[in-house]
Order: sequence, then C-alpha cells, then structure tokens
Amino acid sequence: MLWGVICGPLAAWAQPENKDCLWCHERPDIGAMAPEELLAMVRVTDGKPLPRKAEDLKKLYVPMNVLESSVHAQARCSDCHPDADRLPHNQHLRPATCQGCHQEIHQEIARSAHNNPAAAENGRKRPGCLDCHAQGHEMKRLDGPRTYAFAVQSVNACSQCHQEARSGKSNPAESYRNNVHGQALFRDGLPLAATCIDCHGAHGVLPPSDPDSPLSSAKALDTCGRCHQGIKEVFLTSVHGRRLASGNVGIDPHNRHLSNGIKEAATCTTCHNSHGILKVVESFLTSVVQECSHCHLDLGKTYLTSYHGKATSLGDHSVAVCSSCHGAHDILPKSDPASRVAPQNLKKTCSKCHEGVNSNFVRFLAHADHRDRQRFPEVYFTWLIMTTLLLGVLAVFIPHAILWTIREIVERVRHGFKKIPTGPQERYIQRFRPIHRLTHFLIVISFTGLVITGFPLKYSYTDWAKELSAKLGGAHILGQLHRGFAILTFVYTGMHLIYLLYFFLKKCPKPRYRYLMGPNSMVILLSDLKNFWAMIRWFLFLGPRPRFDRWTYLEKFDYWGEIWGVVVIGGTGMILWFPTFFTTWLPGWVLNCAMVVHSIEALLAASVIFLVHFLNTHLRPDKFPVDMVMLTGCMSETEMKEERPAEYERLVATGEIEKRLVRQVGLRWRVLGRIGGILAFMTGVALIALAIISEFSNLFGPPK
Repeated sequence: MLWGVICGPLAAWAQPENKDCLWCHERPDIGAMAPEELLAMVRVTDGKPLPRKAEDLKKLYVPMNVLESSVHAQARCSDCHPDADRLPHNQHLRPATCQGCHQEIHQEIARSAHNNPAAAENGRKRPGCLDCHAQGHEMKRLDGPRTYAFAVQSVNACSQCHQEARSGKSNPAESYRNNVHGQALFRDGLPLAATCIDCHGAHGVLPPSDPDSPLSSAKALDTCGRCHQGIKEVFLTSVHGRRLASGNVGIDPHNRHLSNGIKEAATCTTCHNSHGILKVVESFLTSVVQECSHCHLDLGKTYLTSYHGKATSLGDHSVAVCSSCHGAHDILPKSDPASRVAPQNLKKTCSKCHEGVNSNFVRFLAHADHRDRQRFPEVYFTWLIMTTLLLGVLAVFIPHAILWTIREIVERVRHGFKKIPTGPQERYIQRFRPIHRLTHFLIVISFTGLVITGFPLKYSYTDWAKELSAKLGGAHILGQLHRGFAILTFVYTGMHLIYLLYFFLKKCPKPRYRYLMGPNSMVILLSDLKNFWAMIRWFLFLGPRPRFDRWTYLEKFDYWGEIWGVVVIGGTGMILWFPTFFTTWLPGWVLNCAMVVHSIEALLAASVIFLVHFLNTHLRPDKFPVDMVMLTGCMSETEMKEERPAEYERLVATGEIEKRLVRQVGLRWRVLGRIGGILAFMTGVALIALAIISEFSNLFGPPK
C-alpha cells in the first residue's frame, strides 16, 4: 500500500524500469494479490478486477532469474509491451510485439508463406512469434552450440500446424519423423540432424516454387550442400550439376530422353523429394525408377518393359535400377569417358551384378523399344513376327473351337444328349499307356506352374500381378519357382525323347517309313488337311462329320505345338537364364529378342491351352466338364465308335481291339482326377482372363 502511495505520482509520467514491473510480476502469488495492492500498477475498470483463467494467471509470474538468463535480459519490458510504458497500465495488455526490435525479421515474415491471406481465409492460423519461440521471457540465444532440446523444440513448433495432410499430400510432420532426418533426430538423438528451419529457413519461409526459397531448384543444392558438402561437389561435376550451374542452359527441348515440359535440371529435391527423404536402402532404390521417369519418361517406359524393370515393379530389390548403371550423384552422359555407361566402362558396370561379362554381353540394348523400327530393327522384326504368329494362330483356332461347340449344341438339340454307358456291360479300350499319362501329368503341373510364376512378371504393371507375386513370396521366389518348373519341363521332354527312341528302335513296326505315314503316327499328313476342311464344312452344315482315326488334326496340332513351345520357350528361357554364357558367341541384342520371343510365345502357349485346348477337350457338350481319357488312359467302346469310327473299325478288322481291352480305373482315382482337372481348368481360365483384361487395358487404356 505504501509503495503505491509513493510511486503512484511518479508512475504517471515516468517510464517504468524492469524492476518496477517485477515488483508485482516476480511474486509467485501475483494472481492472488489484493486489488488495493495493484492500484499503483494496474488500472482496474470500475474498481473490480476482471476474472482471469488459471493459465493466464501463470503467465503473469516472471522470475528475475528466468528473465536475466533469456535473450531479452537487456530489453525493457515496455519494448515488448508498449502499452505498459506508463503506470498504472491497463489490466489486459495487447499481445507482445517483436516488431519494434526485429523489424527486418518482421519484413521477412510479411513476405513469407506464413502471412498468406489465402491460407487465413481457409481457416489456417497465421503463426505469431510466440507460437514458435514459446514464452519470450524464457527465450534463449540461438548463436550457441546446437542442442538436442533446441532441435526437437523447433520441429515440434512447426508440427503444431503442419500435422494434417492437405491438397492430396502426406502429413508433413509425420513424413518428416519417418524420413532419414527425422529418424536421425528422434530415434538416434543426433542434434545436428536437419530440422524444418535448416531446409525451409526460419522466418522467411517460402514455397519451393518461389525463386527465393532455399528449396527452389536454383538454391536447393546450396541448402542441402551445407550438410552434404561432399555430395554437392560430386553432383556439380555430373550432367545435372553442369546444367544447373549453367542456369539450365544447354537442355535440348527436343531431347527424346526427356518428357515434354521439362525445362530445369534435376536437383536434390527432384529425386529425394523433401519430407519423404529415405535412407539409400532397398525401398529407396526401388523408388529411384519413378523419380528418374518424371523427366526421362521414354527411358522409364523402356526400362519397365525389361526384366530389370518388371522385377523391380514386383518389389525385387536385387535387380538393377537407374542408379545401378548410371550412378546417382555422378551421372555423366554416355559420351563422357568417365561415364559408367560409356562403352569402355560397361564391362565394369555390368560386372557388379553379372559374372563373366564379355564384349557381346554389354551390347545388350538396355532401353530397347520393340516398336521403334529405325533404332532397334532386330527387336522390332522379332516382335512383329511373334505378334503375327500369335494373332494368326488364335484367329484360326479360337473360331474353330467356338464353331465346334455351336455345332455340337445343335446336334444335341436335334438328337438329344446321348449318355455314354458306364455299367458292367461296357468295355474299355486302352488309348494311352502309363508313360503317356505320366508325361501328360507332368505337363499339367509344369505348364500351370510356369504360367502362374511367369504371368506376374509379364504383367508386372498390374495390381493382380503384384498381389500374386507377394503371396508367392516375391519376385525372387517367383524366379526360383519358374526355373524349377522349367527343369521339370526338360525332365518330361527327356522322358518322351527316350521313349520315342526306344519305340522307334525296338517296337516300331517295319518298314518304319510306312508306320510314320500311317494312322498311328503323329506326322501331319495330307489326310489331316482333308479332315480339317471336312470339319469346317460340317461346322457350316455343308457336309458330314469326318471319320477320325487314332489321331485328329487337332491332337497333332497340340502335340507339335507343345514341341514348338518347349524348343522356343525353353531355348529363349535358357538364354535369359545364362546370358553371359550364350553371349560368348551370340550378339547382345539376342537377349532383347529372346525376351520378346519368350514373352509372346508364352502368351501364345497359354492362350492355346487355356482357350483352344480346354474348349475343344473339356467344354464341348460331349466332354463337359472334364475329358477323363488322358487321366484314366482308356475310353469306352461306345465312345470310340462315335468319336473315332475309323480307328474302331480298323482295330476290329485286325483283331487288335481284344488286345487293347482294359479294366476301368477305380472310382476314387476317377474322382480325384476329375477334381484335379477342374482345378487346373479353373486356374488356367482365371489366368488367361486376367491376361486378356491386362492386354486390352494396356492396348486401349492409358499408357503404362
């Protein structure tokens, strides 16, 4: 009370010293001081103090030791609280202002993104000084050694506002904590890890699109180079660094390697983003392809059609990506002798992954476009021939299968569905020996396995392929399984060749040439062409159905198609499996052609088996749902009379039919065989349906 009487008259005209302010504000019980004690210092409206919240009362307490240890120890209270420059001051002062002392900083903030009127109109809060710097009374100097507490505090200050995803982008605060800088700070406790203000600045925060922003394309290298000085020096010698240093002069707008609209050289944030910066580990290397493709769109497309690109799309981190061959920060043009992809350096570059690299191997066309006839004629004509073969075969045999099914439906409507007798009175005639049935079983297993493990690689750009690959253990496991099924293919092929050699030398009736031209041979004869034409006439109701013997022209087509597939798919598969071995005498572009042939021939084989063969063998009214002849090895006498009358009459005439009579396979095995056949059928149909959808999507949809 006495202090108020003495100081009251002076306070009316003298600017108060800090000690005058602290007479009240240094008291821990300031919030409980009686109104009469505050009369000399606080102007109370109507003599009644206004109610205050508990948190506001806490802010009134300012210990001397806190103030003296802060950066504002030499400042007057009225410098920050100008409306308290006379006592008594109003009970509620305006927020503290920093502008009086920090005019330059205030101007930076006025130009920054934090002062964006549009953001305020959308409900975004404009941060004030104390939102980032906490209480001004406790503010510490920033020119001392960097501390962990300060680094964390600065990130937390920014996170107060930047913790929500906006405009389709990720949450900045969360993405920072998950990136390499955030993990270094929060997980490893490194105070020198880059924080928000290290990259964006403190007060003059600007969007990266602003030329004055530390993260603009022109300044990002200097910003990142403050910590990554060595990388900056290497980058400046690269093709990207040279263009950046020259002000983007020299970028050819007609460069076929660059997508339209690329006008600026790549810099740090072009490839590493900003908040999504990851360690250079497997996941980051996989994303490198996407980053490079933003500018090098055409090269990105051709990479994704290669084995490396397909495996990468399926999540295989062991295959080469852009930086594996071209480097990362030290990328140089191919014409530069120091470039990793310069002709004289390719052996060393490729040897990082491939053993025994030779001069032919490095002539592999890494970015071959199979539709570019001028630059890649070998690959183009290979693709053209194989595509013509694919479309030609399907154009003949898919309509054939459909017409056959329609004709049989008409026959069944006319004459009713005939039931094949299966009772004790029915006799069964052996059609396939155990070796044939075993070979067919191995074909089913290996072919289905090859398609299941091969289609995801062929259609690696689709979601279903990625999901199937993940369920089967990933692209690397798919490759191992694929090679395993390929080995099984070579096993049954060897079994069949040995059997043919044994039969031809020991069992084949003589003269052998007459047998090869007879009805039991798989050699395609003139009679097969006649039967094909007669079948077409029957489809169109122009003639009777041909009388087939032991083998129809369709069965011979399947047989020779299987041999063709094993030779072509197996041969090209071996070339791709052992590229360095085969390029010891073959040019490197053969690898590109082998990839094209292997892919298209595999699609042709799958299409013929899952569409043509399944429709002819299992889905026709006479056979639906599964033809059991190959599974059981025998067919009923009634069935042979109807389907192969010429063979049945010949066997009867020669008395051979009595020697071919066998017992029917037990019910248990027939049921298991039918279930297995249905499963294989459903798997094949599902895979070929996905392939067809993917092909049409790729043909008529947006570019992949």
